Amino acid sequence: MLEPVFHPVHLFAHPRYVPRVAWLRAARGVPYLAGKWESPTVRAALARELNAFRYDVVWLGSLGMARYLPLVRHRLPDARIVLDGHNVESALWGQFARRQRGIRRLVAEAEWRLARDFERDVLRAVDAVAAISTDDARAYRELAGVEARFVPQVVPFDRRATRTAGGARLCYVGTLSWRPNARGLDWFCGEVWPRVRERLPDATLEIAGAGLPVDPHGAAVAPRAWSVPGVTTVGFVPDVAAVYDRSVAMVAPTLGGSGVRLKLLEAFRHGVPVITTSDGAAGLAIEPGREAFVEDEPSAFAARVIETATSPLRQARLRDAAFAFLGREHGMPAAQDAVRDVLGLRAGSMPRGRSGHQSSELSPVDLAVGGRGAGVVGDERERGAA
Repeated sequence: MLEPVFHPVHLFAHPRYVPRVAWLRAARGVPYLAGKWESPTVRAALARELNAFRYDVVWLGSLGMARYLPLVRHRLPDARIVLDGHNVESALWGQFARRQRGIRRLVAEAEWRLARDFERDVLRAVDAVAAISTDDARAYRELAGVEARFVPQVVPFDRRATRTAGGARLCYVGTLSWRPNARGLDWFCGEVWPRVRERLPDATLEIAGAGLPVDPHGAAVAPRAWSVPGVTTVGFVPDVAAVYDRSVAMVAPTLGGSGVRLKLLEAFRHGVPVITTSDGAAGLAIEPGREAFVEDEPSAFAARVIETATSPLRQARLRDAAFAFLGREHGMPAAQDAVRDVLGLRAGSMPRGRSGHQSSELSPVDLAVGGRGAGVVGDERERGAA
């Protein structure tokens, strides 16, 4: 068995980056999504790392890290450079721009165009692209004419026959500062939840996740729209498993966004039935009504919540289908094959890169011994939107 090789992880504070971002935007036309990751400290550390080792593969952990792509290409001209796509970032900027009005819309549209051009150029400049969903892979092809490889998230799970939660206890788990999540919760609490409580007056919803401000006592400060009867916002919790364990279902009313909602996969893994929106289910090869309920109208969404909360049989069917989905679509074998393709470990596995060259023939041994291997340049985000 090959022994793993661990490369150093460097963590840097990134204070007062706004002036630098503004200057890069005004003087060089660098979009915000790239400029915010520009750091002289990171650049110097990366240069030292690239000088110290000869890597066969450099894995860019997000589109923003492609700000350092010219440096990587200059120091390692024969390396295979892989972009790990979290989302179609320019699509997110397009969604944001369409929601603005007046001068804000003009500014946002200008930023969207810069983001689109930057993303397209990076997609064409790297040697391989790992997409978080088939939808994103298709979007990359439409944007830049490149063939990205869908690399599924691996989600291990233990099949659970029954759940101990009782009553109409629902949960929401996600990043609460992310606008598609916050907008979705605004919509749910205002349009859907009153319909649920009309039929199930004892129903409760627990909202958990990072991203909210806290009061002097450390308690999460919820938006006013979420402060309605039956809804409790707990904010960040160290153990989300406990939240899932006391819930009969999870609601995921996402509005907008890109990538894959990892919170849906997490709920599946914990055996919790899910009711979500079309945007929430985007990027996942699920069939509405089989692995999860998918509804976009308030009355229909509320009806599915009520049905799921009151029917143990429906809960069991959704849970079993979700477990089967994880084993079929998000198991280790599928991910391993995709990663081998992206890394160029199989002959003819991926198209050649922008320069027409393919990195030196790689083997698992090359990637596991010191001095030859894969380097990772990344930020702190998870793949996809939470």
